[in-house]
Amino acid sequence: MSKPEKIFKSTTDQLDILQRRGLVIDDPMFAEEALIRTSYYEIINGYKDLFIDVNVEEERFQRGTTFSEIYYLYELDNTLRFAMLSATLSAENLLRSVIAYVLAEEHGHSVKDYQHNRNFRQGKKIMHGRAKGKFERELLLQIFSEVYHSTHQPMTYYRETYQDMPPWILVKGLSFGNLQYLFKLMLPESKTKVIARATGMSPELINDRFKQSFSETFDILVAFRNWAAHGGRVYNHRVRRRLSHSPVHARFNVTHSAYQKHGRGRDDILSFIIALSYLRDRGIAERFIQSVTSEINDYVISFPRHEDMLLSQMNLSIALYKEWLHNL
Repeated sequence: MSKPEKIFKSTTDQLDILQRRGLVIDDPMFAEEALIRTSYYEIINGYKDLFIDVNVEEERFQRGTTFSEIYYLYELDNTLRFAMLSATLSAENLLRSVIAYVLAEEHGHSVKDYQHNRNFRQGKKIMHGRAKGKFERELLLQIFSEVYHSTHQPMTYYRETYQDMPPWILVKGLSFGNLQYLFKLMLPESKTKVIARATGMSPELINDRFKQSFSETFDILVAFRNWAAHGGRVYNHRVRRRLSHSPVHARFNVTHSAYQKHGRGRDDILSFIIALSYLRDRGIAERFIQSVTSEINDYVISFPRHEDMLLSQMNLSIALYKEWLHNL
């Protein structure tokens, strides 16, 4: 059976519907302004689930739930989304820099030198999409060619002025996902150098397990960045990538038991923080943690009864949150 057609409703109608479903409109003027400025769909449909009474068949809000409780959860998430985008931009800039450096150091700064087949692994055969039948290396070199012939600056300037493009210019034309693809196909010794420069670790300490962990952090950062860039809800989001439990988790009081039982630090916002903490610029993770802590604290001050619910949704332990709050 098809669902009834959605019809236009004024903001007054929308507030009446919410009241009939048990939502307390604690400040009608504020609520109407919020719906005009942001939309019913973004606020209510995006964040109502935590406040719905699951014990009744018809959709009704839990007794005493106010419009402000839902709206400020939306605001918390919106702030975290921008903080996440800022953090991934900083991480992306760092990774672009070190990858370009290693390419130039290992293979030279001219296109004819660093864009040679021998500098990258062949990868797997692609079974779907525009590059079906090609190996991953062929697709990577095709992406390089597209960037080289781009009409955007500074690529156009270097191509027309020097008939060449050093890697530190080429990487500016790569998306974060393509940058990850480039890293994936680099030769083992080049990967080690990238990881060493990106993390500040000595190359001698970088074993296969750490390489795998670092590759997973790349996955996590790209996945959360893409989700946030498309306006997705981030505070309780779980990405489809996985960050394996590692000694780095111990810095965040995540035992192997907590990782296995609750998925803490595996694919949640904490996994994003742990991924950031691998980078040599510790300030990136620290600034994001401060944003997370400040937003949780502000929400809990206004709505203390929701502290446990909020931390549970974010998959954060109360002990870790209190530690962050103490350091804020």
